[in-house]
Amino acid sequence: MLLSRFHILPVLLLIVGFGTMTGCDSQEQQDEFVQDAGATPEGFARTDQTGLILDDDQNDWRVAPVYGGKVRFDPAYPNPVAASFVTIPVTILEFNSIQGGLTLRARDASGSLRTLDDILDTSDPGAYIFRFSPALLNRTGLVRIFIFDRLGELVSYGDLMIE
Repeated sequence: MLLSRFHILPVLLLIVGFGTMTGCDSQEQQDEFVQDAGATPEGFARTDQTGLILDDDQNDWRVAPVYGGKVRFDPAYPNPVAASFVTIPVTILEFNSIQGGLTLRARDASGSLRTLDDILDTSDPGAYIFRFSPALLNRTGLVRIFIFDRLGELVSYGDLMIE
């Protein structure tokens, strides 16, 4: 009996060590994702008034590693946009995967991070939407849009061309 406990100990240490390494990799991936989001906007997914993707940008609307498989974002539409409202579809894939909701933010003309819309409850799977007027930003050109969870963790980002 005592001998079997000593054989189990190395196995447990190996499992705990692997779990710790996986956590580090996950945090590194999240940190890289956040760093990518902070880069200068470049390109955008061109969409029509109905959300049909005309020209995709693989760097836009990716999901953060910590939320992989739990949520999906479709590109903003219409993009480019002039004076109409912009819609960003969100699909929650698992119960309670994003507790506390989501917040959509972007930098306005003065460089301040401004809240554009909130989805207050995302505990149930299903389809949700962000909807906002780009006039809130008081600027034109390529603008990076950020989506955060209620704890301030970056969940996704994409670029919007405001004309």
